[in-house]
Amino acid sequence: MPVRIVVRLEPARPEAVPPRQTGPAVNAALLAAVREVDPELATALHDSPRYKPFTLTPLLDDRDNAPSAPGAAARFEVGLLIDEHTATVLGALQARPSHLIGETEYRTADVSIAAIASFEDLAYRACPRGSWGFRLLTPVSFATARDEGPRRERPWPEPVRVFRNLAQRWNSFACEVALPEQVHTVIDQHLETAGGQVRIMEHLIEPSQRDRRAGYRHGSVGRVSYRLADPANAPEEGKLALDALARFADFAGFGDRTANGMGHVQLQPPPPPKRSGSPSSKGPR
Repeated sequence: MPVRIVVRLEPARPEAVPPRQTGPAVNAALLAAVREVDPELATALHDSPRYKPFTLTPLLDDRDNAPSAPGAAARFEVGLLIDEHTATVLGALQARPSHLIGETEYRTADVSIAAIASFEDLAYRACPRGSWGFRLLTPVSFATARDEGPRRERPWPEPVRVFRNLAQRWNSFACEVALPEQVHTVIDQHLETAGGQVRIMEHLIEPSQRDRRAGYRHGSVGRVSYRLADPANAPEEGKLALDALARFADFAGFGDRTANGMGHVQLQPPPPPKRSGSPSSKGPR
């Protein structure tokens, strides 16, 4: 059952300002908290192959930016994709009085569940929408596989790559709620980018690397929207599954390195239906 947990923090020192890049430090803080109550789970989270069963944000302020003012409150968010982990991780975070993020100490102000939805709920509540918009709050990036030559970054949130990534994550964790085969047809043959405004930003992933290129990744932040090129002829079950995947993104994010603070996204509500005419165009009643 996907869950999203918000951890709100207050700096221990009023003059404290964390570094701008805190993704790996938040990862270390989460694993340290879990290790205190369940060392085996902490190891399993750290060593999970390919798709981690959790996602993280770096430290964020109330505007979803890196905190920059001295003494500013902050938060980080944790997405959990396996139901059995929720009680342990939530309890570990609630029991932890403070977190060391890099060299900045933060006191725990509040830990709460911000959102929860089973895979069954995500599938049941899906609607046959024709478009989806996302806020990309932390950099979204993809990279080539190890068997594709030199590793190359792909920082653009291209729709087929985004929804294939979401489908692969769903299939990794939603064991009893399978996606219909038609979803792959819709992803590969019907999706296109409808609009957006993004910029490329760096994101720290390996602070111990001396080579800056190895220690940082680049990804897109901003807004992007996708749509079906021919919704009337897209398979109905595939359209519903696509909407379920879009809702799943609020918990799973998309792209690479989501356990180190990348790929945190928010699905935007659908636009209101268009009116047939404006009030000024109507005659007197």
